[in-house]
Amino acid sequence: MSRDGGERGAWGSWDVIPRVVAGAVSLPVVVGFVALGAAVIVVRSVRDVARDTWARVPPLRTVPRPRDSDSDAA
Repeated sequence: MSRDGGERGAWGSWDVIPRVVAGAVSLPVVVGFVALGAAVIVVRSVRDVARDTWARVPPLRTVPRPRDSDSDAA
């Protein structure tokens, strides 16, 4: 007769603990990977939008050069 008093395939009180712990550990890992993937997608999208916007606004990108009146050019 077995110690848990049930049939061979039944869960005993101590057999449940590792399964619950494994589920409790694996859930945050999966959520973390999903959150990391979402963050990467958002950052890349924002970077692409900023790059496209910066390319469409050339007057704001150019910095006027000071004109030197004391040039040594011939």
